[in-house]
Amino acid sequence: MRGNQPLNVMKELHGIVADLAKPSCTEVVLQTGRFDEAKAWYEAVFGLDWFMVNTPEVMATDIPLSGKPQVRAADVRSCFAALEGGFTLALFELPGMSLGPTSDPGLNHIQFKYHDLERLVAQVETLAVHGVTPHRTSNHGPITSFYYRDPDQNIVELCVNNYDSHAEFVAFTRSPEFQANPSGIELDHEDFLRRYRAGATRDELRRLS
Repeated sequence: MRGNQPLNVMKELHGIVADLAKPSCTEVVLQTGRFDEAKAWYEAVFGLDWFMVNTPEVMATDIPLSGKPQVRAADVRSCFAALEGGFTLALFELPGMSLGPTSDPGLNHIQFKYHDLERLVAQVETLAVHGVTPHRTSNHGPITSFYYRDPDQNIVELCVNNYDSHAEFVAFTRSPEFQANPSGIELDHEDFLRRYRAGATRDELRRLS
């Protein structure tokens, strides 16, 4: 099956697949024309150890940037790292690529979630000391997020849940408040960090007003 199927076929398929077991998202592969810079950025920002770094003896010279056929990890410089929860992040080098994101269809951003606010704040503060600062900070209601750009201008979201339990999280996403405004409110990241360090509670920090 190819990607362009009639909507009625997709609706029929949905009715069938809805009863099957749901998979987990376990890998994201980013393609980059700045392999060394991207590799250094991700390993620094997340403290990654790549479990595999591939440098082929013979580089593929005719790499289709359109993605047809699919690029193989063995044919290009590539690297893979494991994150918590069985998730894998990988980079593939495709020389000559432009900066992203573009107006073309594709990935908008990647989200990485921390276990608690203290760990997220420590991460954001550590990055800031080394000149890596968010271009956007938002309280979306169920989560609080800091957004960064990697060397290719891909958007990387670091976030934390604003609620302890999954039930509370889901309940807020179904609330009229969230349904009317899923983006929440924009924050000044430095002000947010100051309030946190001054002793503001999580309830105070997660308020949308």
